[in-house]
Amino acid sequence: MGMRVGILAGLMVLIAAPAFAQSCGSPPIAPAMPSADSIKKKAPAAAATAKHDAFLDIKNWQADLKNYRACVQAESSQAKTELTGTDPNKDAGKVKRLKDEIDNANHEFDSTVNSEEEVVNEFHAIQVAYCTRTDVDLATCPK
Repeated sequence: MGMRVGILAGLMVLIAAPAFAQSCGSPPIAPAMPSADSIKKKAPAAAATAKHDAFLDIKNWQADLKNYRACVQAESSQAKTELTGTDPNKDAGKVKRLKDEIDNANHEFDSTVNSEEEVVNEFHAIQVAYCTRTDVDLATCPK
């Protein structure tokens, strides 16, 4: 009976391993933002609203990114912990799977950083387009 439970538990781990790697889901989708050109062409109030809405969208997206990254880091940490106690001579398949999970988590984390940098650069272009206008309230512009 004990051996059956052990085999069943081992099979459950093997079946759940791919799900574990995907438990964080997909990274949050970056917000759609107006172009710098459209900010220049909008009426002053509409440009201010578009800039402010883009800012809020980015902040909400960054909060989602923070949660996603925490999940990815937790998966990586879990895999690193498991890897520490694994004998590479006896469990080569498990070692490879854990290393792949760590690499995948690192890649996912890095790709979110790249996406965030792109979005922040887009927002900066919007901000520059807005703040170089003479017909808008410049109180929200950096000094």
